Amino acid sequence: MKVEELFSGEGEMAARMRAKDWSATPLGPVEGWPVSLRTIIRILLHSRHPMFLWWGPQLIQFYNDAYVPSFGKGKHPAALGLPGRESWPEIWPIIGPQIDDVMREGKASWNEDQLVPIFRNGRIEDVYWTYGYSPVFDDHGKIGGTLVVCTETTGRILSEQSLRRSEERLRRVVEASGVGTWELDVVTGKMEADARMAALFGLPEAAGFSLARALEHVHPEDRERLRGAIDAALAGEQQGRYLLEHRVDVSPDGPSRWVEARGQVSFDAAGKATRFVVTALDISERKWAEEEGRRARQELHSFLMQAPLGIAILSGPSHVYTFVNPPFMSMLFGGRPVMDLLGKTVREALPELEGQGFYEILDGVYQTGKSFHGAKLRASMVQGDGAERELFVNFTYQAKRDPAGRIDGILAVIYEVTDQVNEQKEIELLADNLRAAIVSRDTFLGVASHELNTPLTTLKLQTQMSQRALARQGFTAFPPERFEKLLGSTLLQVERLGRLVNDMLDVSRISTGKLTVNRAQTDLSLLVSEVLERFESQFEAAGCPLERDIEEGIVLPLDAARIEQVLTNFIINALKYAPGKPVHARLERRGRRARFSLRDEGIGIPPEHHERIFVRFERATSASEASGLGLGLYISKQIIQGHGGIITVESEPDRGSTFSFELRPE
Repeated sequence: MKVEELFSGEGEMAARMRAKDWSATPLGPVEGWPVSLRTIIRILLHSRHPMFLWWGPQLIQFYNDAYVPSFGKGKHPAALGLPGRESWPEIWPIIGPQIDDVMREGKASWNEDQLVPIFRNGRIEDVYWTYGYSPVFDDHGKIGGTLVVCTETTGRILSEQSLRRSEERLRRVVEASGVGTWELDVVTGKMEADARMAALFGLPEAAGFSLARALEHVHPEDRERLRGAIDAALAGEQQGRYLLEHRVDVSPDGPSRWVEARGQVSFDAAGKATRFVVTALDISERKWAEEEGRRARQELHSFLMQAPLGIAILSGPSHVYTFVNPPFMSMLFGGRPVMDLLGKTVREALPELEGQGFYEILDGVYQTGKSFHGAKLRASMVQGDGAERELFVNFTYQAKRDPAGRIDGILAVIYEVTDQVNEQKEIELLADNLRAAIVSRDTFLGVASHELNTPLTTLKLQTQMSQRALARQGFTAFPPERFEKLLGSTLLQVERLGRLVNDMLDVSRISTGKLTVNRAQTDLSLLVSEVLERFESQFEAAGCPLERDIEEGIVLPLDAARIEQVLTNFIINALKYAPGKPVHARLERRGRRARFSLRDEGIGIPPEHHERIFVRFERATSASEASGLGLGLYISKQIIQGHGGIITVESEPDRGSTFSFELRPE
């Protein structure tokens, strides 16, 4: 049989087999090949299923087009006509014994989803196969080769593994969140619930959960509302979505607890409900806090109405009066009704203030967020009888912010001091300072409690999970890689706590004038390099390639520990606000000065916020978008100024930020 006839076909491998000089291989010229070999090769070439053949004592290789993709890059096309051992050295310990079984004893084998790592695409890859090894007989009835019929299943196996990991992550998330679930088969009426759901309704075990029993524990005032919401969802209202907050009486003597239930009904093609899945979360703490907030607001309103000071709230950039208490009216506008002000802008309600500077002060407070405190200011106000009265007032305009930290209005507090200008001056100044201190304290305590609780919560969760793993599996649950990762994560949280505590201590030192700078001749180049090297793993974890341009030999008198603190704050900000983007560090001489800059390619900062971010408790973004006390840049500025240097930021939205400082010898 001629070469063209034996290797007929239009496929790649048929063409390669026709072109190969087989006389240079142990098999010799094609014309001398046994009929059985030629037959199996023709079958192989004309099959669309991946097939591979080893023939003869040297296990010379043949394969078809369908097998080629499994080679990847590296072995194909050189593998054609090579001995098997030369082509597959990395897996011969796995497949060699199987081939020997076939060649010596004719023992066929079958393997499903078998991991057989092979070298392809320039590296060893984990590859999964379903394959069978079968003997092929020569013209004399003896075993002449091994035929492999195979299918690569790597994609499916990896997908299944990913799915299992996702399911496990979901299970852990659900467990950690404290959410309970129940599921109703609407057709059969069968209901299943987990232990958390049963506990939320005060039932001893999940097996005893049913809708009827759960309703017995729902607060009587909420029971019918819950039934109605379930019926509405099953009827298809709101596309079958179910959302309800209701009370549960877990025990006769205890307080009612609040549950937030969310669910979704599935429908068949005819629009008939088939399945109802519901999750429930204990929201008692939030509801109690909301109730406490309502009481606090009522008390605040009562206080504002009865306060001896004149208080008004203005909303928006036009300063519309939305609240005015009686003393405010009687103190400034004797005899005028409150409706003269409510719902009107300051300019509409009080045109007599034109030229007295009050409009401009309000505009400045709203635009900058900086409070204005006025003492003994003269004002001319129109009274109820139409006459103008000259008076002196002490007042405060305080920017009011929404939950996102944006200015949305102004709080005006006014007290007339016409008869007590001199006597009340010091008292009013003390009151202003006290109000500012209260605002600062509340802000600090609120932010600090949240930020300190975050790493503590992470540490607690890690400890609890490790404790459960230890109880279930003993020390086998902590292989070196996992134990190292656990220690690394714990250290990061401890370091974060340490930075938070040190920041708070530094703020205290700054406030009391006790922040010290102890200078000594220091190699700033070496210090910068060491700090950057210490953060290399965090840059890598954040996906931030670090580019360095560090000029060597820059020595200055400075406090190394404090400058390291500034460098750390710069780096942490870059990692926080520019994950996945390159970071560029540079240290250079500028005459007798040294300048360090750290440039990221992150979200950037609007120019109007460049000054604000160096104020304590201020951030480049809102608290909901990034963590932190808003102290790092504030402390950094104090440190650099303590060295007689300057600290700056250059940034625009979506164009990254460059934070820098300059130092010079004393």
